[in-house]
Amino acid sequence: MRRTAAQAELTRLALLDRALDAFEENGWQGATFDDIARRAGVTRGALNHHFKNKAELLTAALDHGWSIYGAILFADFGEGHDPREFLRSMLVRYVQLLQTDPKFRTLACTTVMVVPEASGLTEYVAAPLDGWQDYVAPLIPEGLTAPGLSVEASSGLLLTILQGFTVTARNRPEALPQADQLIAAAAAVVRGILP
Repeated sequence: MRRTAAQAELTRLALLDRALDAFEENGWQGATFDDIARRAGVTRGALNHHFKNKAELLTAALDHGWSIYGAILFADFGEGHDPREFLRSMLVRYVQLLQTDPKFRTLACTTVMVVPEASGLTEYVAAPLDGWQDYVAPLIPEGLTAPGLSVEASSGLLLTILQGFTVTARNRPEALPQADQLIAAAAAVVRGILP
């Protein structure tokens, strides 16, 4: 029986979600096509039909995930907004997503912790975060950064902090700022970047 394009797309999306789960749980070396296919409830042949290798699958899964969550993180922000408020709100959203959304946590952890292990994808690890830096840097006016920090260094510092939150969410989630202190913690971080 021939599958429809809609069914094929549903299979592809299930594979992308399950691939992120497998990569986060098992790392680059431990995630196998057989395991990913099993998790998605499809045959290995169906997986091979959509993706020729692990690098292609991981890249597609990350692209798909960040296309969704990037829009959530940067919703309602852009030119004309107070840069401090923008950064504070983005940090709060990021930590809240790490704490409450397992799909986001998996996506973020896979990006930060698994991609560096993937042969041939070393440049991809920075792509989503570099895109964020390209988005954030123009919103930070020259002269607003901490003394001695350029706009690029300030936006890079923010990305370093996001990566630290991500590693913490994986290894010690209880150490992330909790709801009652999250806004104050984000404001303190922003004051360090944009005093």
